[in-house]
This record gives sequence, structure tokens and C-alpha cells, in this order.
Amino acid sequence: MIEDPEFDLRYHLNRAALPAPGGMRELEEVISHIPSHPLDQTRPLWQFWVLEGMADVRICLVQKIHHTLADGMASLNFIMRVWQSGFHEPTAEPPGWQPESVPGTGRLLWDALKDHIRHDIGNLPSFCRAIYQAGWTLKKQADPATSPTLKSSNGLAPKVSWNRALSSRRSFATAQMRLDELKALKEKLGGTLNDVILGIIAGAVRNYLLDMNDLPDEPLLVSIPVSRDVTDKTREFGNSTAVSVTLMHTELADPLERYNATREATALGLQELEIVGRDTFGLMAHYVPPVIQQRAARKAYRKQIADGAAWRPPVNLSVSNVPGPREKFSALGNVVEDLYSAGPLVEGMGLNITVWSYENHVNFTLVGCMKTLPEIEKIATGLDVERKELTAAAAVDYRRHQQ
Repeated sequence: MIEDPEFDLRYHLNRAALPAPGGMRELEEVISHIPSHPLDQTRPLWQFWVLEGMADVRICLVQKIHHTLADGMASLNFIMRVWQSGFHEPTAEPPGWQPESVPGTGRLLWDALKDHIRHDIGNLPSFCRAIYQAGWTLKKQADPATSPTLKSSNGLAPKVSWNRALSSRRSFATAQMRLDELKALKEKLGGTLNDVILGIIAGAVRNYLLDMNDLPDEPLLVSIPVSRDVTDKTREFGNSTAVSVTLMHTELADPLERYNATREATALGLQELEIVGRDTFGLMAHYVPPVIQQRAARKAYRKQIADGAAWRPPVNLSVSNVPGPREKFSALGNVVEDLYSAGPLVEGMGLNITVWSYENHVNFTLVGCMKTLPEIEKIATGLDVERKELTAAAAVDYRRHQQ
């Protein structure tokens, strides 16, 4: 990692104002334009936006960062350290800045080859054996009819409206719930808080697809990023995530039946991930040259492969859940009221839902493709509708078991 010799702070720091009346809808509309413009890959891959003009005189700070630089956990740790450490006026003139020279292509290739030989080639035989053993174990233990991993690997995800070739424009919406209410719902339903969140999302997505006359008879396939960090909880950069795959049973009308089926599939998906190993797919990337991955992605985007009638998505959407601070913190003498986080889209998967908890709030951020999911706010507003429906169904079921 080197410093940009042509670093220009004006590119990285931006300021904008919301149109009147400066409510949450206007804020979401302005934020939707920020990810619609890709980061310049010849510059450091981050930007900060200060958004003013909110009706309640608050300001919104948007951090835009490439996913290779930081995942959810790293972003949260970075935000907490920077904003809690405070800012101080310099007591002396800062030293002159002398940028580093940028290495040429030949030097970069040579250094990459040395690292590859030193760290990867010698481990390739044992890595291949581990992959083979994990695949064999999965085949023996998993039922193709219920296994999220096997269904995903066979390309059996149904195609819904947002599983098409993506445009560069993004749609954006948010929703918020109380953490204590979701915990109370968890106690009645059983399972984990993440199960409750997935159950709520399943109902909201089902209702949206019903309204669009696009609900498939099969369950949807969902990718769930899972942290590979089991010991280091302080990392502030880098992407260290594995992916679990689960079935979201949107085809089931009964909210409790849908919740329980999705919960069981999620548990099975996590078991399969542990069999394969959380580091496996990250290590696999070491043996595939980046140029091959980039060319494949660009070809899929350029030829609009996801718009083909026979094309089926590997997954329908992504849902991630990052536990955040349990107490509000201050920055520059001001209380940080809420934290929201948004994840990236990949070609053919035009919906990403990221959930961050903060104090007693659970904040949902939905990012979609404007072409394939222009009314993303319908899913966002449907989240609380489904929470109420699931809460009512759980209360009836709870009373029935108490009698």
C-alpha cells in the first residue's frame, strides 16, 4: 500500500444539500445518487459526503468506501475509533509531505509472483485435498431438496424482477425498528435475532413480489456474509467475510411456517459453511488471477447475460447483519443519532439489505438497481408491516402453548 502522489482532498470530501422539506425521503433520494457513480480506481477508493439541509437541523455524513478496503466489521471499528478519538487543532506546522513513487507494472507483477510462490503455491496440494473432502462430506450429509448450498451450486434459484442485468443507477431506502421489540419477538419464536430479521425480510419480500405478480413457487436463495474473524474484533481495514447460503421461504403464506422453514434452512446453511470452512473461498481467490475474475465480470455486464431468458441467478439477494454499539456515542460534541450501512450489488442480483444495530435501534438499509427495483421503498415500508404480522402470529401461538 502506497500514498497517492497526486492526492486531491477535493475529490474525497464532498458537500451537498437536501431539497425541501428535508425529510427522510429526500435524504434517501440524495444518498441513492452517491453509489450510482463508481469510485475512480486511479485514486484512493473512498469518499466522504456531508449532507445538509435536513428539517431538524441535523447533518448526515456518508462514508463511501470500496468493499475490498473494508467489510462491515472493519467499517464499524474504523468509525468508532475515528469519531470517538476526537479531533484537535494542530499545535505545530505539519511536516512537509513527500509522496512515495508509484511502482511500475513490472515491479507489481514481480512482487505479486514472489508473494504467490512464497505463500500460496506450497499450500495448493493440501488446499485441493481440503476442498475435495469438504465437497464429499457435503454430498453425503446434505439433501439436495433442502440444502441451500447444493441448490445454489446447481443454479436453481428462481429468477425474480431484480435478477436482471444491472444499470449504474441505484435505488435506496431505510427502515428502523426497536431492538427490544425484536428481542421479545425472538423469545416467543425461538431461534436467534438474525432468524427474526430474516423472517421479517422474507415476509416483506413475499408481499412485494405478490404485488408485482412475480412471486415464484420456489424459495429464494439468499447469500449471508459471515465474518471470518473469530478472534480479532478490532480490524479496521480489509474484507474478511465468508458467505453462507440460505433458503428464504417466500412461497409459504403462513408467517410462522415461513419463519420456521427459513430458520431451519439458515441453520443448515451455517453448518455447511463450517464443513467447507470459512476461509475456503477467500483462499480460493489466491489461485485465480484477478484479471480472469475481472474479465468474466466485465463480459457478463457488457453482454447483459443476466437478461437472457435461460439465465438463472446463483442467489436472489444478499442480507447481512452487523451488531453495532449498544450505547450512543458523540463526535465533535454532537451525539451520533443513528448508523446505517449499505452493501454492494453484483451483476444479476439487484437487491442488497444490510442491517446494523445501534443503541436500541435496528436499522435496515436497502440498496437496489433503479432499473429493476425502482420502488424499493415498498419493501422497506413492508418490513414493519411484516414485523407486526409476525408478532401477532407469535402471540397467538405462544398463548396456545401456554394453555
